Amino acid sequence: MKIALCGFLGSGCTEVAEILAGEFGLETYNTSRILKSIRNLDSLSRSGEIDIDEILKNKLEEILKIDNIIVEGRSAFMVLNRRDVIKIFLNCSSENRAKHVAERRGISIEDAKDDIRRSDEDRSQMFKRLFGKDCTDISNYDFTLNTNTKTYSKIAKIIADIIKSL
Repeated sequence: MKIALCGFLGSGCTEVAEILAGEFGLETYNTSRILKSIRNLDSLSRSGEIDIDEILKNKLEEILKIDNIIVEGRSAFMVLNRRDVIKIFLNCSSENRAKHVAERRGISIEDAKDDIRRSDEDRSQMFKRLFGKDCTDISNYDFTLNTNTKTYSKIAKIIADIIKSL
């Protein structure tokens, strides 16, 4: 089983991924974990330039050779062109996302809103550049869920039930 759990910053991807990983015995990957696994970034640069998106995409191709994984957050957007991945988008209001990010990072709501704005732009541009598509187009996903009014445990249970029925 391979799952891509996509969502914008603060929508709950990390929390839901952790629950699903426990439920299904999946290994969880995100941008931070992937970058930490790369030992020598210098060897990956061309003329002193490093294309992090290209490096992440290539590393994900290696990771996706194994089974029982969940890729979450920004990195999950990089695997949406694959047919062997269950693609899920978690949607959440900007207001709730800002509260979540502020709480998780210990920052003000205004700082969280700034982080969300920058992150949303970055993810959208990255997806457009890699695939020529709009990452908010729900046709890119097998299903989408709104995380505004449900706990992350409930979201994970809904996803688990859907996956079990596939």
